[in-house]
Amino acid sequence: MKYNKLLLILGIAIGITGLTGCNDKTTTSSTDKTTINVDLGEDAPTIDPAMTQDTQSARVLYDLFAGLMDFDQKNQPIPGLAEKYEVSADGKVYTFHLRDGLKFSDGTPLNANDVVYTWQRLADPKTGSPYSNLAFNVVNGKEIVEGKKPVTDLAVKAIDKQTVEIKLVNPNSAFLQICAMPNTAVVSKAAVEKFGEKWTDPKNLVTSGAYNISEWVVKGHMMLGKNPNYYDAANVSINKVNFLPIIDQSSSFNQYKTGEVDITYSVPVDQYKKIKDQYPTQLHNVPMEALYYYDFNMSIPKYSQNKDLRQALSMAVDRNVLVKDLLGQDQVPSYSLATATVEGGKFAGNDYAWGKLPHDEQIKQAKELFAKAGFGPKHPLEITIQYNTLDLHKKVALAVASMWQQVFGADSIKVTPENKEWKTFIQDRMKGNYDIARDGWTADYDSVDTYTDLFLCNNPVNKSKYCNPEFDKLIYQARATQDANERVQLINQAIQIANNDYAIIPLYQYTYYRLVNPRVQNYDIKDNHLDHVQSKWFKLN
Repeated sequence: MKYNKLLLILGIAIGITGLTGCNDKTTTSSTDKTTINVDLGEDAPTIDPAMTQDTQSARVLYDLFAGLMDFDQKNQPIPGLAEKYEVSADGKVYTFHLRDGLKFSDGTPLNANDVVYTWQRLADPKTGSPYSNLAFNVVNGKEIVEGKKPVTDLAVKAIDKQTVEIKLVNPNSAFLQICAMPNTAVVSKAAVEKFGEKWTDPKNLVTSGAYNISEWVVKGHMMLGKNPNYYDAANVSINKVNFLPIIDQSSSFNQYKTGEVDITYSVPVDQYKKIKDQYPTQLHNVPMEALYYYDFNMSIPKYSQNKDLRQALSMAVDRNVLVKDLLGQDQVPSYSLATATVEGGKFAGNDYAWGKLPHDEQIKQAKELFAKAGFGPKHPLEITIQYNTLDLHKKVALAVASMWQQVFGADSIKVTPENKEWKTFIQDRMKGNYDIARDGWTADYDSVDTYTDLFLCNNPVNKSKYCNPEFDKLIYQARATQDANERVQLINQAIQIANNDYAIIPLYQYTYYRLVNPRVQNYDIKDNHLDHVQSKWFKLN
């Protein structure tokens, strides 16, 4: 079966707007050399390091807080609050030595006890961190997260005020990268305990990074000011960072043209090719270690008890049409829960075997599975695809809905795309208040663990609610082994299990693309495949 691509694309059009006479030379530059204006794409749902799980929050937190380790523009770990560290011969004990004279933004000393508190708070089930799994590999961490041991048993110890020792259950070559994540960034124990849940209010916030917050108007802007007590403040060039939560990408582009935005979050999908022609040196397209996919709500019997249905819905999506005809920004079709590029390609080759079949054959099998699952004109399937406000997400949802209806018949399946505001969307998705939901995962670091951990039974960020004990067993065996080859074999087996269970519908591997005003200097975007960004890198011309 062939799709009517013209009807598909016209059927999901979202008001394409044209470009008018722009080129690289016509972008208006702001005359304010003290403030950089950055489109954040949405409001940050949280600025609590322990609670962040999204791109917007992470972008802000990289400016506000610092960890034991930092990272460069190639996303490689470098010294942060710790100026040096040692690792034991067995790879299980890390000893970090803090820099002299560290201070929080309020001028109070930052010492090893704050580091210990930060890790304990992350693991504490009372905190409810969606990233508490980062503490699983710290000795006693998993038991603490599960409420079986007190937080004081966590093997993160202050040897003295400038020395922190962290003991791991298993060696982890990515642990230094974990120590550079926003979730492990150091918070002030005194500030959190003094203000409780209100410690993140701008008037109460105490930070450890290059900036603090001077003003936050929800749905308006967030203004950051340089933190004079940051250990490397002398090398922070830009005094103010103005984050703008612009949901409408066309609006963001218009503000970019007038110089009101220096760095866009993205660009309008429908205008991408024209913008590329008009702004050849200002538009950047970067391959990304990230996956775009749909979650089945596996807590609903409709999906959890019907693998045939899950497979049929996945097979009916023409990923090549999606990335080439609809999106067209060099995305790569995905047929696995992990990318083929992570860790240098060690886990390539786990794609669904049917992905190599002619699409007509895929459609034939999908129809057979759909009927076997019990659905058809006499028993139509009703589906709601939930997504957060963004033109791209709307386009993909409408495209997938159109594909399903073309393959299975409009009398056999009814698909309702449902848009939700970002904060509501992520809360509903975490709580399982959805049918099928858009999801996306950007690797936190260059390790397959960042993908496979998403599908562990008790992982707080397991939004599909998928659970297979055999998958978990293989992942934990892989973590325990010190044999690199055995680790790869075990993880490959686990990926095959989850793929065969159709835990999700993988759609494509991301690229990201944004406009950067020429006045922004020292942004080496081409090698930043994780899109982890810090404003302290930049200078304004």
